[in-house]
Amino acid sequence: MSGAADPPGPGAVAVCQSALGDYVLQRYPARRNEQLRAWTGADLLLLDAVAALPSRPAAALVVNDEHGALCTALSGCDIATTLWTDSALSARASTLNAAHNGLAPPELVWSTQQPQGSPQLVLLRIPKQKALLEQQLASLARALQPGSLLLAAAMDKHRPVGLERELAYWIGPTVRERGRLKAHLWRTQGGMQTVPEAPAPGVEYASEALGMTLYSEANVFSRDGLDIGTRFLLDQLSRLRPVSRAVDLACGNGVIGLAALEAGLATEMWFCDESAQAIASARVNAGRLLKTATHSARFLHGDGLLDWSGPAPELVLCNPPFHIQHTVDDFVGRRLIQQAAHTLAPGGALCMVANRHLDYRAALRQGFRHWQVLAENRKFRVYLAER
Repeated sequence: MSGAADPPGPGAVAVCQSALGDYVLQRYPARRNEQLRAWTGADLLLLDAVAALPSRPAAALVVNDEHGALCTALSGCDIATTLWTDSALSARASTLNAAHNGLAPPELVWSTQQPQGSPQLVLLRIPKQKALLEQQLASLARALQPGSLLLAAAMDKHRPVGLERELAYWIGPTVRERGRLKAHLWRTQGGMQTVPEAPAPGVEYASEALGMTLYSEANVFSRDGLDIGTRFLLDQLSRLRPVSRAVDLACGNGVIGLAALEAGLATEMWFCDESAQAIASARVNAGRLLKTATHSARFLHGDGLLDWSGPAPELVLCNPPFHIQHTVDDFVGRRLIQQAAHTLAPGGALCMVANRHLDYRAALRQGFRHWQVLAENRKFRVYLAER
């Protein structure tokens, strides 16, 4: 192990014992009484495979490293590492865990960009969204040269149907290795002579609320159509008072913030999301709706409102994620409520839609002087909380 001190703060801090060495790792964001580790069996299989290579490359491309377990271990073995990710949270986790172990952070490439060069080794954690997987494999198919190696891994309970077929179609002949640690690993060689045509970068659907077509990239929530929670929140916008500056927090393709602008609810709207593809989609849609008035739209790619540095907003609109990867969890929603409470101007308001079975009342009481259920139906509640 590198000998660095344990990272500070709450949450599960543990030593990941891997075939490439032992490293102190912590999930990000950290939370008290964390029961989950910062690595999975799929990560360990990938590191085992790297350790077993006859010779290790000088550099590697890591795709979708969730908390930096892969990047940290490779960097600890003097392998120059590039992280290709859609997630600002994952990027921050990888940087923090590298620092905890006295290592340099990985080079960062967002999912909206193409990694440069022709990597000889790629470590791919299979993403949750199959559309994102296809997009990534299509890009890798054009980058990998003959002799390059792609190692892919997934936890068995989260493995998408047809994964082996997808790897073979885009990259080349694929071998699935014997499963272990409730995970499987696949290895395939790059450099096919004929590369399949890449899929379209995004999809579109007609939005009745905006009277326009909305665009969504591969990893955007509800990319094929307006989800019913967002629709319920949009129905309540007319009940809110207009403000100068508002935020669409966890914006996805930006439909909530754009509807608020269209309704005259704000003169300036900030679109904030941890997904690079969500921000890219919101930019496209803002350009379509606002045309020459694009100055009224601002964008922040990062950990919610944690890096907010401008004047305080007077309104935050939010349809928070209710999953951490594949697990239903209200942690993300509670954290976004706290960020809104800390960022809003005095007298400002949070308007949030949430599934009825997720109880955010304690978080609202803690962060706001007054809150109410603005509307509810069988599936959702819309909360209005005031500072």
